[in-house]
Amino acid sequence: MPRTWEDLRRHVRQIESEIDVKLVSLSKLGTSIQSTGAWSNGDVLSNHSSNSTCDAMALQIEQLLSKLSAVNDDLAECVGTMNQTGAVSSSVLHTLERHNGILADYKQEFQKIKGRIHVEQERADLLGSVRRDIAAYKATGVDRQTELMMSEHERLLSSDRMADEALGVAIGARASLEQQRRRLMNITGQIRSLLNRFPAIGNLITRINIRKRRDSIILATVLSVCIIVFFLFM
Repeated sequence: MPRTWEDLRRHVRQIESEIDVKLVSLSKLGTSIQSTGAWSNGDVLSNHSSNSTCDAMALQIEQLLSKLSAVNDDLAECVGTMNQTGAVSSSVLHTLERHNGILADYKQEFQKIKGRIHVEQERADLLGSVRRDIAAYKATGVDRQTELMMSEHERLLSSDRMADEALGVAIGARASLEQQRRRLMNITGQIRSLLNRFPAIGNLITRINIRKRRDSIILATVLSVCIIVFFLFM
């Protein structure tokens, strides 16, 4: 490793230049991701590639910052050695202070860029999760709608079957009533035919009916008289 002041300064400026380029590239990548929504466009492969690129670039910057910090320590050690010989000028001290300030600025800028990218990643993850939930809800809604339609179709078929069964029972009952009606008409016709063929039977039935009516009248009269007498002697 170079140990002279000038060699260390050239090494520091080289690392600072590399860090500067990397920071600008990482910042542009974060800005492009934020403006185009690379993590929220639903392309899983693109999202993974963007994450990998940012992670790799951040790792390179962290390594460069560590290297720059080590070289700045070498500069401070070199200044300490020069101070022992009395060869330290104000410009040397100013240069050392400036390089330390640049390192601090780089670290601060790096943390800001990482923070912005992290916020964008979280926002994109949230949007992606919401989109997945919406897609799953829509798919479930379609399935649910299909299930409801099938269930309604089954209910309609069941109603049709019940209506057919009820109609069949009604038709059977009607046929049975018509059959009983025909039987009663046949019996009535047979009775009338029998009465016409045997008038004596008809006269006997008529006398029986007259006697029944007479007995009913007598019984009703006796009961009425008994009730009246009962109330008179109460």
